[in-house]
Amino acid sequence: MSSAWRRLRDDERGVAATIVLFPLFAVVTFMFVQAILWQHDRQVAAAVADRASTAVALYGATSGSAQTDAVEDLSSAGMKNVTVNITRGDTITVVDVSGDAPGILIGTSARITARSETPTEGFDAP
Repeated sequence: MSSAWRRLRDDERGVAATIVLFPLFAVVTFMFVQAILWQHDRQVAAAVADRASTAVALYGATSGSAQTDAVEDLSSAGMKNVTVNITRGDTITVVDVSGDAPGILIGTSARITARSETPTEGFDAP
């Protein structure tokens, strides 16, 4: 038993593997979590674009008020440099939103864009 214990205690391969593999594991984990967070930001941007497009095309909201609400929603979600463009045509209303979603690590970010198109109609309440 003594020789087996000495052999395990003197073996440095585990330390070397830990020094190499732990940072690699940490980087892969951060990449995975970052991808999930940026995908969530894409979904938030798509929902904001859909809401603005529906408000303008179906419910008669002004482009200015829908744009202000969309910018506030994306900014409160943590996005920077938010831009919202709303184009209401006779047949279709198009909303393009974009913003910089922050990353986990300082200095990292991703440009998130979303587009929503809704047929321009009027909604008559009963």
